[in-house]
Amino acid sequence: MLTRQSDAAADGRPLSRRAALAATAALVSVTAGCAGFLDDDDDEVDGDLANDAPAETTLLVHLDVGAVTTADAERLLEDLGSADPEHLADAMATFEARTGLDPLEADELLFFGAPDADSGVTAADNWERNDAIVDGDWNEDDVVASLEETTELDYEETIAEDDSVLYEPSGDGADGSEAPFLGVLGDGRFVLGSGTAVRASLDVRYGDADPVSGPVRDAHDEARGGQLTVASESAGSPIPAAYEAFVDLDLDIFDEIEAVGRSYAVVDAGIALEVDLHVDDDRDAEELERVARGLISAYAGLDEEFDEARDDLDLERDGTVVTAAYEGEADVVFSLLDGV
Repeated sequence: MLTRQSDAAADGRPLSRRAALAATAALVSVTAGCAGFLDDDDDEVDGDLANDAPAETTLLVHLDVGAVTTADAERLLEDLGSADPEHLADAMATFEARTGLDPLEADELLFFGAPDADSGVTAADNWERNDAIVDGDWNEDDVVASLEETTELDYEETIAEDDSVLYEPSGDGADGSEAPFLGVLGDGRFVLGSGTAVRASLDVRYGDADPVSGPVRDAHDEARGGQLTVASESAGSPIPAAYEAFVDLDLDIFDEIEAVGRSYAVVDAGIALEVDLHVDDDRDAEELERVARGLISAYAGLDEEFDEARDDLDLERDGTVVTAAYEGEADVVFSLLDGV
């Protein structure tokens, strides 16, 4: 989320193109604060990885690794990692360092996070801690061997939900932090991360617990289609107070956003970005669309270059979802997400 007032705004000079673009990121950014089905055979898995994410999940970050490896992988990761507010590249490197597993050898990867009321850990913190569901060609023995070699700990197969699907490390990691636990969700699908997160996912897969649902799941499902998608609960209005002085609009409607879904893909023109803003009802969606259009016009009136850039920014409404879409050079997309 944008939190800083630019120097140009502070001294009354016109906003620069980058500042205006960054201000308009209010339309396409928030902080982090079921389709598909599972086969009846526990040895087979089917459907969306989010089907195994716990109900408490408030952040879902999905990478379609197949799409990454069929494109120019180096450029894709560099561009998407820079555009993504949750620092995808760093998280993937941390995941590999903790588990010994190269995430680019999977077919799909889903990082998930939930707040911890007792410890004050946020969903973003849990995401940084790398609670993840992976799906690919790995077998159970290889994953266990990779964890044991990487952590230098023994992993013991234990019972969870009346089945031998949980592997617990024999101690903490070398730095004193909790070593990753491993849960087996089916053939080629695993959940790795904290003991709490892994057990919660196993309870969804084999027990009676419900998977993630509600606005975050809706945002995730509707955002799917890009090489990278991010869905999160809204943390309140993304409009920085420093920018409200530049527009003669009532921006309270942005407080009604319940969840945001973002989809990124590398295209010939650079980056294709779509952001879905989810509200509770059609009336709020109509108001959000109206105010968003007014906000775009207001910023365009402050800067000629941004006025030209907004020609590539589309805004539309479908039911209770307002979607902003932009396709262009990566650095312009990064400007839209500046400070997030």
